[in-house]
Amino acid sequence: MNGLVAQATATLQESGGRMTTQRRIILEALEALGAQGEHPNAEQVYEVVRRQNDAIHTSTVYRTLGWLAEAGLVNAQYLDPGGGDRCEHFESTLPATHYHFVCVRCGQIVEFECPPIEQVRTQFIQQHGGSIERVSLTLHGLCEACRKTEAGC
Repeated sequence: MNGLVAQATATLQESGGRMTTQRRIILEALEALGAQGEHPNAEQVYEVVRRQNDAIHTSTVYRTLGWLAEAGLVNAQYLDPGGGDRCEHFESTLPATHYHFVCVRCGQIVEFECPPIEQVRTQFIQQHGGSIERVSLTLHGLCEACRKTEAGC
């Protein structure tokens, strides 16, 4: 069983819910898109889901993605490359915490880890108590290829 599907199934069982066929299809679509390096928005997930089962309504996809984000199983982030894309993009929280760089010209998304941010999390908790549920960092700029094109290289 897939990581995201397994996590969602366990979370649903703990809360007395059940894994429906529709939820499973949505989860598998989200995981497949993520495996391709995509950071899909709800409409992109819906397009994949619709090809498999055209009876699943858009609202079911939105509700399921909302539940997954609320349960901490996916991250919902705005990855607008500057072109007016104001919708959330979703990705599994598996396997590890990472951050994003988005090229404002070509829209390329680069995932990266940043140990100093983990140190900031730890330091914040030590100094202020409480807990941090999620951290979101998205850097916007020009990727190497677009930067070279702009510089005339």
